[in-house]
Amino acid sequence: MLGAPSAHGRRRVAATAVVAIVVAAALALTGCSSSGGTHRGRAPTTASVAGGRGDRATATPPLQWRDCSGGQCATLRVPLDYSRPDGTQIQLALLKVPARDESRRIGSLLVNPGGPGASGVDLARGIAGQLPSELRSRFDIVGWDPRGTGDSTSVNCGNRLDYLFAPDASPDNTAEQQAVEAASKQFADTCARGSGTLLPFISSDATAQDMDRIRAAVGDDKLTYLGYSYGTYLGTLYAHAFPGRVRALVLDGAVDPALSARELTIQQAQGFELALNDFFTDCETNRGCAFYSNGDPQRAYEALEARIDAHPLVSHHGSRSRVLGPTQYELGVTEALYGGRATWPLLATALAHARSGDPTDLLGLFDDTVHRDSSGRYSNEYPAFLAISCLDGPSLGSLDTVRQVEADARIAAPHFGVSNVTLGLPCEFWPVPPVHPTAAPVSAPGAPPIVVIGTTGDPATPVAWARGLAAELGSGRLLLHRGEGHTAFPAGDSCLDGAVVDYLVRLVPPADGTTCG
Repeated sequence: MLGAPSAHGRRRVAATAVVAIVVAAALALTGCSSSGGTHRGRAPTTASVAGGRGDRATATPPLQWRDCSGGQCATLRVPLDYSRPDGTQIQLALLKVPARDESRRIGSLLVNPGGPGASGVDLARGIAGQLPSELRSRFDIVGWDPRGTGDSTSVNCGNRLDYLFAPDASPDNTAEQQAVEAASKQFADTCARGSGTLLPFISSDATAQDMDRIRAAVGDDKLTYLGYSYGTYLGTLYAHAFPGRVRALVLDGAVDPALSARELTIQQAQGFELALNDFFTDCETNRGCAFYSNGDPQRAYEALEARIDAHPLVSHHGSRSRVLGPTQYELGVTEALYGGRATWPLLATALAHARSGDPTDLLGLFDDTVHRDSSGRYSNEYPAFLAISCLDGPSLGSLDTVRQVEADARIAAPHFGVSNVTLGLPCEFWPVPPVHPTAAPVSAPGAPPIVVIGTTGDPATPVAWARGLAAELGSGRLLLHRGEGHTAFPAGDSCLDGAVVDYLVRLVPPADGTTCG
C-alpha cells in the first residue's frame, strides 16, 4: 500500500495507540502487490496448501508457554518447506494473552495485523485491551510473527534503507525513473544475498499451513480467527485449504484475490485519493483546520507537493539533518490517512509545518509507516512486506508493463497513483518467481459462514473488495461499516461490535449486507 505494510498495526487500534498508526503501512499495507498496491494472487489448490495434511498438524506438540511482556510467549517449530515436512524446521514466535474467565473459555482467537510483515505478537499484546470484554473473557488472544517476519525466522535485507526511498517514486523523467529502478534492484540483490535460502519459503500459502499448526498446538479442533487487511488473505487461504477446520473467521478490511495486480494497485491509489479529498472537504469548511489555507487546502497541498518535488525540504536537529523528498512526503501523508477522521488534525498540522519549512512531522509519519528509528535503522517489517508480496505475486511482469500502468495510474489517481505502482518495483527484480503469477477468485466450499467487514471510506482496502471477497467465498457474510479509516473492528459501535461478538462467541453470523455506523 503505497509501499508500506498495510494493516492493523496502523488501523484504528493504531489510531488509539495500540501499535503505531498501519501498521501499515500502512503499508498494509495493507499488504501491497508486487507492483505497489495491496494484492493477492491466485489461490493454490487445496492439495498444494494442505501439503502435510491434517494428520501431521494435529500431531503438533503442545506449546511451552512462559511469562513475557504483555502475556505468555512460546516458540513453535514448523517445516521450512511443507513438501518436505520432516526436513529443515524454522521457528515461529507466539504470544498469548490468556482468557479472563477460564471456566467459560471457548478456545483461542488467533489474530493477524496485516502487512504482510507486521508483527502478530505486537498486535496480540496491544489489542487485548481494546477488544470487547466478552471476547477477552472467553478467548485466549494469540498472535504470531509470520514466517519471514519479526522474531520468527526472518528475512535479512539490510536495515539501512534510506536509499530505497531517496528517489522520486513518482518519476517525471528518465533520470528519475532510472534512479528508482537502480534502488529497487539494489534492494532485491541485498535480500538475495542476506536470505537467499529463505526467500522461496515465506509465501502466504505456507503461512496458511503454519496457521493450522498453531491451531493444533493451542489445542483447538477448529480455527477462530480475526485478520485485518492482508491478514484477510491469510484467512481466505486457510478457509480454502481447510474448510472443515474453520470455526469462525472475521476478515476486516478485505483483499479481493480475484483482482489483477493492475486493478488492485490503481483501485487502492484511488481509495487514498478519495480519503485525501474527504480531508480537503472537511478542512476547507473548518477555520480551525491547521491547513485551512483561506478555504482552499487542496490548492495549498498541491503547491506544497510541487515545491517539495522541485526542492526537497531539509530538517535540522543539532548536528543531524534529514531530507523530506517527494517519496517521504507521499508516504507520510498516506500514513495519516490510514486513521481516517481521527488523524486529520495530525495531517493538517504536519502539512502546515512543512509549508513553513519544517518537515519534522511529515518525516515522523514517514518513519512510522516504514518503521525507521531515530538512528536511521529500519525494522524487519518493510523488507518482509516486500519479500512476501513479491513471492506471492502476481507481478506486473516487466518494466514496460510497469510504465504502462504508471501512466494509467497517474490519470486515475493523480496524487498517489504512480508511487503506488513504483514502490513495488523491487518485485520486478526479485530473485524468486512469484508463486501465483495470475489472480483468480478464492472459494471455500463447505466452510461455515465467514464474516467479511468492509468500511465505506477505507483508503487502503476499498469497500468493493469486501463485497467481492464475500461473494467469492460462497459462505461469506458481508458486514458494512459506515466511516473512514482502514478497518473497523472494534468500532465502539454496538451494531458492528455486537455482530462480531455474537458471531465469534455464539456462532450467530450477521445477515449478509448488515450495515452499521
